[in-house]
Amino acid sequence: MPGPDSPFGAGDLFQRPSDGPLAQRLRPGDWDELVGHQSLLERLKRLPPHSLILSGPPGTGKTTIATILATHWKRPSFFLSAVSCGVKEVRQVLEASRSHMEGALLFLDEIHRFNRAQQDSLLESAESGRILLIGATTENPRFEVIGPLLSRCTVYYLEKLKKEDLKVIAGRVLEKGFAEHGLSIEESSMEKILEAADGDARRLIRILENLASDAVFANRSSIEFDGDLPELSFSYGVDEHFDTISAFIKSIRGSDPDAALLYLATMLQSGEDPVYIARRLVILASEDIGNASPTALTLAMSVFQGVSKIGMPEARILLAQAVTFLAASPKSNASYTAINAAMEQVSKKRVTVPAHLKNRTQPGSKARYQYPHDFPAHYVDQSYFPENWDEQAFYYPDPLGQEERIRQKLEQLRPNRYGNERK
Repeated sequence: MPGPDSPFGAGDLFQRPSDGPLAQRLRPGDWDELVGHQSLLERLKRLPPHSLILSGPPGTGKTTIATILATHWKRPSFFLSAVSCGVKEVRQVLEASRSHMEGALLFLDEIHRFNRAQQDSLLESAESGRILLIGATTENPRFEVIGPLLSRCTVYYLEKLKKEDLKVIAGRVLEKGFAEHGLSIEESSMEKILEAADGDARRLIRILENLASDAVFANRSSIEFDGDLPELSFSYGVDEHFDTISAFIKSIRGSDPDAALLYLATMLQSGEDPVYIARRLVILASEDIGNASPTALTLAMSVFQGVSKIGMPEARILLAQAVTFLAASPKSNASYTAINAAMEQVSKKRVTVPAHLKNRTQPGSKARYQYPHDFPAHYVDQSYFPENWDEQAFYYPDPLGQEERIRQKLEQLRPNRYGNERK
């Protein structure tokens, strides 16, 4: 918990220790030292204190911006990471903020890691202004942060840092981290380093620190190397996250297992949560395959459970099995379109359950439910539609895979509804 000597408490991540990691020592302390996001920074300088969420890829300056805002807004400030804290720690901060008339600033890193109940604990204080909330996330807050909390915050999106921004940071690494060694970097080597950093300042600093330390150890005056860097960046930002999962799903829907495997590998290399991928496969198995291959959903659920329990790296094998099977399966979205059509109808017209289908028959009613198992082939011709509804088909089975047999069965049972071409 932060103490009185520092706005973020002794030993907090917001401090810039003189002997800490280089990335911490290089963290900008004021607006003038920041690089990138110039239009956003100018806007934040002008605006009065307010709750906000910073969303963007790793190493783009979310924590640094929060640090400078804390100083700029002159509020007692607290740091929490949603990875390692819960409602108890949030309540401690809220209690501590009561002693400050102007309210306090709470920086919550990885806010998307909080579940709904944990996010709910922030609502009242954010609404009353007792705290100014700054949430940081690498995910899309529209999907990961609850609506009531979003409505109390302004969302700002940060893009990857540009190469010219990274060059400025690279210069600071050599100037402040290795000034006494007078190191330089060849242009071709710098280009490869910038490519590997992939818009991530923290990654750039780590790569440069390792290469510079190696040069010093070898008594070289310049940073140079042949070939590619041993470690390249596979990180991707918010847009790439949704673009890649979109291409992944569309490749499976389009029955191309090989393209789907490439997108799967890209996501796994980028550190995407395998459980998230497995969850999307469960949805796809029902939405895009459905009854054309009912075992697809069973397999997808099994893979989802397996991935949830065993994790990476073995989870990649389960995911690959599901991807290849689903991509090669016959496709049908008949169930998906059927429920959409039914929901559209019930949004326009009230559903009244007919007397013979109610849980209890009203006294004096002549309506009687006919129990299908009392009839040959376990079927009896009676209406199940609501009162004052014309019977109509919502579900149109596709003539592919298992669904072809379902179509034939329905045409046999209800020829007036299914015996004609789809309208």
